[in-house]
Amino acid sequence: MIRKHRLASLLIACAVGAVCVGAIADSSRADKPAAAAVDAASLAPYQTQLFNLLSKDANIVDGKTYYQGGFAKQFDALLASSSLAKADKVRVPLKKRLLSGPAPEPTLRPDPATGAQWIVYDACQAHRCDEISLRLLYDPASRRMVGKLNLDKQTEFLGAPSAGEQRLLGQAR
Repeated sequence: MIRKHRLASLLIACAVGAVCVGAIADSSRADKPAAAAVDAASLAPYQTQLFNLLSKDANIVDGKTYYQGGFAKQFDALLASSSLAKADKVRVPLKKRLLSGPAPEPTLRPDPATGAQWIVYDACQAHRCDEISLRLLYDPASRRMVGKLNLDKQTEFLGAPSAGEQRLLGQAR
């Protein structure tokens, strides 16, 4: 709860144009600030649920459009690279199924090894979150995206995540 409150405070500060330096703490060591600075301008476009970033339509709650074309292309390429997705026999596209379920607000996680500030997104199929889910890490500074796909009791890492990134992808929210 404390980490979520710290993230909310950071995102509010970033939204009003402040430069967020070292304000995000490693969740396992809340007393030590993250090594890298987080530029508010680089975070702002990604402070929304995954489905908003991938849809060209206006959000039904606030009427804003959050679509990020480059992010959406990367996301599509990441899913297209999945051998599990290619072997999937269901008629409904995996992307549509993943975006049908609940989508929490993104969180920020520092990578202690590299200093990268990852934005963490989660998505899952409605009523089947335990069977079909995706955890995505995105670093706006480097535009790097990696993921962990769970599809019908099989797991696949996407985007060639490092061992450290795989640990971040495996951590609970």
